[in-house]
Amino acid sequence: MDITSRQRNSGSEGQRRAGRRRGAVLLVALVAIAIASVIFLSLLRLSVADRRRVETELWAGQAMWLAESGLERAAARLAADAAYEGETWHLPADLLGTLYEGVVKIQVETIPDKPQRRLVHVEADYPDHPQQRARHSKQVVMQMQP
Repeated sequence: MDITSRQRNSGSEGQRRAGRRRGAVLLVALVAIAIASVIFLSLLRLSVADRRRVETELWAGQAMWLAESGLERAAARLAADAAYEGETWHLPADLLGTLYEGVVKIQVETIPDKPQRRLVHVEADYPDHPQQRARHSKQVVMQMQP
């Protein structure tokens, strides 16, 4: 072999090595992007889950206060009318100062053998949605004023 054929062989071998290096670098870059994507998606899922948890806690607090308000409403209505049997009370979002509506169901029952007492059951849902909501229930016995 003469010098020119050696130079050609070493040149093509050098090109192959450079091509292999570029391929390896490209492979490493793709793996790094894939790992970064998996980490990003995991963080995104955690963030969404945390947001839902906080939202659910806020809804539960609002439902609790709506139930308390329902009991106060029932007490006021019973004081005004002993025949009050309850109602479904819809609260619009603007009245609550929130994004969602709420609903409070009030049921009043006369207690047998105790005509001066009423069993009041209150169930509050916030928001007023069939699946995504928090529900809080309370039940008390109220003494009627003579």
